[in-house]
Parts: sequence; structure tokens; C-alpha cells
Amino acid sequence: MLIGEPARTPYDWSFSLAGIPVRVHPLFWLVALLLGSRNPEPTAVVSWIAVLFVSILVHELGHAVAIRYFGWQPQIVLYGLGGLAVYHPGPWNARRGGEPLTQIIISAAGPLAGFALAALVIAILSATGHFMPFYFGLRLGTGTVPIADPRLADLTWDLLFVNIFWGLINLFPVYPLDGGKISREILVALHPGDGLRQSLVLSIAAGGALAVVAVIYLESIFMAVLFGYLAYGSYQALQGSGGYGGGRPW
Repeated sequence: MLIGEPARTPYDWSFSLAGIPVRVHPLFWLVALLLGSRNPEPTAVVSWIAVLFVSILVHELGHAVAIRYFGWQPQIVLYGLGGLAVYHPGPWNARRGGEPLTQIIISAAGPLAGFALAALVIAILSATGHFMPFYFGLRLGTGTVPIADPRLADLTWDLLFVNIFWGLINLFPVYPLDGGKISREILVALHPGDGLRQSLVLSIAAGGALAVVAVIYLESIFMAVLFGYLAYGSYQALQGSGGYGGGRPW
């Protein structure tokens, strides 16, 4: 969930995955550590950082694979609270359909990759006879036995939480979340003259509503501040004092 690619540093970790360049900015590790510090046990913090790294990398790989399918060469950057899949635009090819549909597919591919990872975890739970209690009384997995090892249970819970809960939140129509990008493409396609403004108004309303829900129902100041900030960013763009430009990051 980034607006633009961060500057390179001497402390970046760079590697390639399935032919896609990946760069991990040092702030990614710092933010992951801060988010995981709520748990005083060092092994739990390390487990959380690993979950965040794998989950966000899988999410961005979803975007990147879709980008490459449509003929561009993507690269992935993990930074701060999230990640970024960017590409350098090139000529259109035969695989590309209409531009809005292409961008919607690319935006949706990230959350779908996370849901696929969560489905894999649930399949493993079922195959081993286990289940994981989840929100709203849901039991994920068809097994009858909870995971006995508390560390493995925490790891499993974190994987499901990040890839399901965060994935669903990411589909809300708040820019620059993937749902905000999808809603923008749809509204601009339907209303070329006013779609951008409509998408910003929707982003402000949805971001503000989520901030309120985060305070009242989720009791999460962090999420409230995050969505309040995103709503304010859309408000600035609507007023013409800010905006989101410079290519198409995911």
C-alpha cells in the first residue's frame, strides 16, 4: 500500500523470485518489528515478522504475475507497512483487453493471491485434522482438534489474519488500497467526465466510516489513524492540493 517507489538505500535486500526483482527496504523490517512488539516473547515477534514478510510478498507477487501476464516487466518493493509492484509501461500486446479491465485484474490479483495462501493454510489444517477458531465464531479447517503447540497456533492465526482480514480490508473502496483502485477504474469507465471525483468522494466516505468502525468496534487506534489518513489524502486530492500520480503502483 504505497503511493510511489521509495529511494534505494545501502541496506536494501535485493533478490529475484520467479524472474521478478524484489527489493526489501530496511523500514519494512522496522515497521514489522514495531507491529510485532505487542508480544513480549521474542520467538513470537520473529514469527510475526516472517508472516508479514511472506504474506505481503505473496500479495505483491499476485500483482506482479498479473502485470507480467499483460506484457510488462514488474518489480516488487517491500517498504514500511506494505509493498509495491511497479512496472515500466511498454507497448500494448495481444493479451491486453480494455485498459480499465486490465487494471482491475492487476489490482484484484494481489488480494486473490493472499486468499489463495490462506486457502492453502486451511487445507493443511484440514488434512492434519486441525481447525483454527476465527472471527464471528468461524472454524477454519474441517478438523476437530485445535493446534496444541501455542507457537504454531500463533503462526497459523497470524497467517490467516493477515491474508484474510487484511485482504478483505484491502478491497474496500479506499484509495490507494486495491479496492480503491478497482472502484476508480470502474467509475472512470462508467463516468469518464466525473468518475475520478466520484471515486475520491467514495474513498473519503469509506475511509471515514472504517476509521469510526475501527475505534468503536475493533478498538484499534492504529487502524483508525490509518483510514483517517487515507480519507484525508483523498480529500486533499479532491481539493486539488494533493493527489496520486506518477504511474501505476500496486
